[in-house]
Amino acid sequence: MKRAWLFSIALLSLLVLTIVPLTKSASNNPNLKYNVTPVKTQFEEAAVIATSQATGTYLGYDIDLVNAELYPDGGEGIYVAIMDTGLVNGWQNFLPPTANIRTDLGRGWSYDVVWDKKIGDFVWTPNTNRGFITKAYEGDGHGTHVASTIVGYQRATIGVAPHIVRGVAPKATIIPLLGLDTWLVDCPAKFYDADGDGINDVHDRKVLFRGGDDWMLTSAIYYVASLAEANGWKIIVNNSWGSSEPSPLIREAIDYAITKGVIFVFSAGNDGMAGMGWPGAYPEVISAAAGGWTMQMVGYQPSNPPSPYRWYLSDVPEQLNTRDALGNNWQIYLGEFSGRPNAALGQDWKDLDVCAPGCYVVGPYKPEAAWSGTAWVNLDAPTAYYGLWGTSMAAPHVVGVAAIVAHYYQGFNQYEMEWVLDKAASYIPLSSNVKYAYDPFYGPAFYNNDHDSGRGWLTADWALYCAANP
Repeated sequence: MKRAWLFSIALLSLLVLTIVPLTKSASNNPNLKYNVTPVKTQFEEAAVIATSQATGTYLGYDIDLVNAELYPDGGEGIYVAIMDTGLVNGWQNFLPPTANIRTDLGRGWSYDVVWDKKIGDFVWTPNTNRGFITKAYEGDGHGTHVASTIVGYQRATIGVAPHIVRGVAPKATIIPLLGLDTWLVDCPAKFYDADGDGINDVHDRKVLFRGGDDWMLTSAIYYVASLAEANGWKIIVNNSWGSSEPSPLIREAIDYAITKGVIFVFSAGNDGMAGMGWPGAYPEVISAAAGGWTMQMVGYQPSNPPSPYRWYLSDVPEQLNTRDALGNNWQIYLGEFSGRPNAALGQDWKDLDVCAPGCYVVGPYKPEAAWSGTAWVNLDAPTAYYGLWGTSMAAPHVVGVAAIVAHYYQGFNQYEMEWVLDKAASYIPLSSNVKYAYDPFYGPAFYNNDHDSGRGWLTADWALYCAANP
């Protein structure tokens, strides 16, 4: 009887092996849990690499929403490290010629990934000399879009004279860093589970990996800390990335850099009421929620340049609590996707700080390689002009305002800057009764309590007022 029982177990095990595919374990791969995926992207116009000089500088609606136009020298003398996917090849054609980009300080941390047929798996070798240029073939233009929000961008399209759309802090000095990357690699295996979800990620004999891990991003954080300590620079770090889980290693690196005078701003994540992402949920960092303008994608006439019509260059009323053309009593709203503190995750309402534009922010962007279901798409995609949704877009607006404040108050540390921005935002609470917005993808959240947007809407003028009147 016992022998029959053992034989049945062995037979059952054999049947399981024949039914369940032998998936490749992802345990040998780094945990690329940090990502920079926008909630939504919309193509605006193809770029034309112009040879003529820009004819003028114009103000985007999102810059107007935070009143940054009042400070044309915003960010002068302040360093902004953009810890992201680096800058696209040819970034000089998209960022203004007046932008101060410290390419000599740019760095990247990534991996070289190759298939090893002896072990039947990928081998990941750390590469500390990756550089900060986005991969032309499969890479992501996310970091370039973030940079354009801070220092502005050149716009050159068919039928419109080249012009510049200014950023929140156009005089800030940018340090481009690559701490998140993309790898589209050959894979001879018929089945490979790249992310541990049990689904085959081999398509047309290739596997796509994307994101960053603890080593890549802590390396970038410690590098920034060393620059601040060695040179005495005031450095504000834009972090438009996050994860659904916390990391003691990342938090330790952030806390260390804060002791060196570095200031950190993080996106709050794009999971709405499910909770904030990390590190944005850590109380010691400044976190950014994403909101929008109720009249976005339509705007008010006229716009500049006037032909063809560019709604994103429309003037926004200075008083945001005024009635718009749709009947709303407020001109701003909280994006439905914007992450809010979730008590079930141990997140306190105070962990979310401020809200800034993050719904259809226009700038240069390069879409990343992806599997469409039938083919790989976006391979070697050109950089063009896109509108993007995400708290990733809100963070650089907050960074820009912080750079404006730091220009006048370079002695502010992380705690003092967070206090000033929180206090400033509290003067412009977001209304919970906005019912309409011209946004075909992500309209206003019809439900939000007093803290879903943090302390409120951040503007540069209120931030400087609070800095001068603590």
